[in-house]
Amino acid sequence: MAEVLEPVAIFSLRKSRVRRKVLGYLLSIYPSRSYPSEIARKTRLRVTDVCGALNGLSDRFKKENSLVDLNLVEKTQSDNYVFYRATTLGAKTWDIIRE
Repeated sequence: MAEVLEPVAIFSLRKSRVRRKVLGYLLSIYPSRSYPSEIARKTRLRVTDVCGALNGLSDRFKKENSLVDLNLVEKTQSDNYVFYRATTLGAKTWDIIRE
């Protein structure tokens, strides 16, 4: 994946409350990783919204603005399980939007 310009990531986070909640939760447990249903439970969001914010889903959550495509979150697979963890770029971007 190519490195994304920070303004695009900042715009994407400011535009979506769901993306902010998902990234905020992943940063709160950093460096641990989590799976979508746990993220949904802890943030009180629907699993489909969490998956959309992480990976992109139809028109509501565009793939090019997803947390994984913006390199704010990394996706790892272990057996049949998919886990997500915040990246250092995600932490830096979070600090910028929290100012």
